[in-house]
This record gives sequence, structure tokens and C-alpha cells, in this order.
Amino acid sequence: MRRKRGKTYPPVASNDWYSNVWRIKTAKKIKIFIWKSLQNALPVGEQFAIRIIPVSPLCKRCNEEETILHLLFKCPFAKRVWELAPLATPVNVETLTTYRSAWEAVNKIHSLPPNGIEAGTLASWIIWNLWINRNQLSFQHGDFTAEETITKALSDAREWNLAQPSTTPNPPPKPLIRSEPNPNHVGLTPVFTDAAWNPVSGHAGLGWIIDDPVSPSPQSATASHVSSPLLAESLAVHSAITSALSHGLDSIHIMYDSQILINTINRRERNLEIFGVLQDIYHLSASFKSIKFSFVSRSVNVMADTIAKQVLWALNSF
Repeated sequence: MRRKRGKTYPPVASNDWYSNVWRIKTAKKIKIFIWKSLQNALPVGEQFAIRIIPVSPLCKRCNEEETILHLLFKCPFAKRVWELAPLATPVNVETLTTYRSAWEAVNKIHSLPPNGIEAGTLASWIIWNLWINRNQLSFQHGDFTAEETITKALSDAREWNLAQPSTTPNPPPKPLIRSEPNPNHVGLTPVFTDAAWNPVSGHAGLGWIIDDPVSPSPQSATASHVSSPLLAESLAVHSAITSALSHGLDSIHIMYDSQILINTINRRERNLEIFGVLQDIYHLSASFKSIKFSFVSRSVNVMADTIAKQVLWALNSF
């Protein structure tokens, strides 16, 4: 056991280091940060008090004692960030008693599909952004909302993933049905949409953004008894089209990061898995003066993806 001025910290078993720190698929700087946090070596209020440093030991947000566990999990701000996190299993902060057990728990939770972010990766970026926000608040008097924090963590995780070299050969690119050099077609209102699906509960979160330059409109909905991610995706497109009609739009451009679904719609194919939803989409499309369906990369569709995952998490938490 290690001691620091009256406080005792259990040693980290050597066989845990690889899986809990160095094996995580995340940035090297974050691995080092997590290693330091597990060693209780972060300069938080608790450490200032132990070393008799004349700096307030209290959390800048809630005036509770600032321990690593408090800062990254127990503070109401941190709790809200974890509530918004699109993880397959909600994080029950109240049951966490040590920082080490808290990190080990979130490190094992997968992100909600579809995302492309492995277990531990998103949690590491959430931890990192909570720390960065704390320093911004302490030293630069800057602040971020919980929603901004989780959106930044998702964006950072995706950008880091995309920047990593592929370990498998790239398959030949699949041709798109339409060549769309610029998604912002003149006269068409862009509508970004996405879905998140929980295979355990059968729930789906649907998110879309009507990208009106005057007043962008983020929207969301939920669905139950959803049997597959493709069905969730088609329901998201259906909801986005219905919403656009209710907003009085007559020319829209639906954009999604599911090439399979976009190809199916553009080719007007029959797919038994989503047959009924497809028929509704085709029927609703006839109500518009002009409507286009285009595939976009996941990095372009981050906001709709975040909305879908947040509403799914809220549904699964009840």
C-alpha cells in the first residue's frame, strides 16, 4: 500500500496497467493523463490541502472537496456529462466509491452503435475534456456546458480514430448513385439525420437537423421494438422528412452517413426488412417540389449523430 500524509492508496496490480491504461485506443497524452490520475498524481484541491499549498481545495463548480473522483465523476457537472454520454450502459455515478473502480467501469462500456468508437476510447476523451474544462474554468475563467463538453469529446474521439492508419486494406470504393460535389445545393434546405440503436432494449434514438441558415432546428424522436440498425436508420429518415413537411419546406436535401440506406432509397429498391417504412418515405417524397438523398461522411454528420445518441440514452435510463 502507498501512503501520502495519512492517506492510503491501494497499489495498482501490474496486470491491470495494460488493459486499463496502455491498451486503450486513444491518444498517447490521454494514456499518460489516465496513468497519472490512477496514481493520484493530478493537481486537484485534495492534493493542495495535503501539501498545505495556499490554494482552495474546493471544486470551482460546486464547492465540494475537489478529489479526482469528484472532479471526473461526482461533481454535478461531471454527472451531467456522463448522463449525456452515448454509452450502451448508463453510468450510475452514485455507486462509484473510488476513482480507480470508476475508471475501470467506464473503460469497459461500449459506445452505442453505429459509432466506430471502441470501448474505453470515448470514456478516455470524456475524462480528458472534463479535465481541460476544469483548467479553463480555474485559470482562464472560461466555461463550457455539459452538452458542449460531450459533443467535443465525441468529436475529438472521432477525429482521432479517423487519423489512425488502417490495419486492413481499404476496400474499393462503392460508387454513389448520384455525384454530389456540394451537399448545399442551391434552393434545397439541408437536413442531416442519424439514428442510434440499442440491440438489448430494441430502442432507437432518432436525430435530425433542419439546417436553415436563419434558424437551424435540431429535432429528435424515439422508437421502440426496433429490430435492426437499418430499420432505425430508415425511421430516422422518415421522421426527418415528416418534420420538414411540418415546417412547410418544399425543397430539401436529406443527408445521411448510411450508404446502404441512401442507395436503397435512390434506387427505390424493395427491402423486406424495412419495406413499410420505405413505402412511406417514397409516398412522403412525392409531397415535395424537390427532394434529394445523399450519402455524407460520418464526420460531417456529427451533430445529428450526437442528438440521436443522447435521446437514446435518455430513453434507456428510465
